[in-house]
Amino acid sequence: MISKKNFVRKPLFMKMWEEHPIIWRLLIDIGILLKYKTLKIDKLPNKVVLPSSTVIYVNSNENRGRALLISGGITQNRLFYFWEKSIETWHPDLVIDVGVNYGECIFSTSYPEHTKIYGVEANHHLLEYINRSKEKHPNNRQITIIHALASDKEDEQKEFYIDQHWSGTSSASYMPSHNRIEMVAVRTITIDSLFAHDMTSGKVLFKVDVEGYEAFVLNGMSELLKKCDSAIGFIEFDSEYIEKSGIAADEFFMFLQENFTIYIYIEDDTLLKANSIKYENLQIILGSSYIHTDMILLTNEEMIGVYDFSLK
Repeated sequence: MISKKNFVRKPLFMKMWEEHPIIWRLLIDIGILLKYKTLKIDKLPNKVVLPSSTVIYVNSNENRGRALLISGGITQNRLFYFWEKSIETWHPDLVIDVGVNYGECIFSTSYPEHTKIYGVEANHHLLEYINRSKEKHPNNRQITIIHALASDKEDEQKEFYIDQHWSGTSSASYMPSHNRIEMVAVRTITIDSLFAHDMTSGKVLFKVDVEGYEAFVLNGMSELLKKCDSAIGFIEFDSEYIEKSGIAADEFFMFLQENFTIYIYIEDDTLLKANSIKYENLQIILGSSYIHTDMILLTNEEMIGVYDFSLK
């Protein structure tokens, strides 16, 4: 399985990815050829059927879309398990996916009939695929897709860098060093603004994967998190990308500790509770000054019990 998320984020591989995109395209081409016996775009499928039987549409000429074809639509096993288990056992009232990309998270499962589902995506090139996937989803009438950049400020124009080599690393926090970048201005929203007149008091499930811009997104949903009954979230924590957004990674880590119970992935099925751990000690535990991992955030610590994790 080709999973750039799990492989290219260490500094050496990030540098190789940005400086040698042709090599990575070649590796993905090999995966496509092995699976489909052709490299002709018109011969490749434009959709993936996920294990839940839901469907996501992809651009078969874009590297991340092609990686989804190779992997059967699952490039992040941790997120896939977390999301499916959360829906199955917790039955949230509100679901928010910030950084939809092709929708492998938001469209990965079916939802209870009462659940309201929101997806936010800043990359306009992905909207046609997202909307096609939405129309095929069994809960399509409950799903709202918003083209905007989730942030801590409302209705501004913010520079957004679309990575034409790999859509998953498009970002508002930094511009990759290779030359296949499209810079666009995208309207900002806060998640709080979506519910200004109907702030939920129920259960909220969210995912934020925005390449270092997570602090701004969470600041922009602070009222929702205060007023809901309970919330569970899944975020990516990449210290290099966070620093590029202008936020000190250790300060963001302290912000998370102050506002949530935090569990950090040590392995795919092993989590470490991190509320009493200093940032420098976390670097020692993970064996690197550069931290790239995923975190589960909870407003009620007892909710971690619904998952089959080994806890430390």
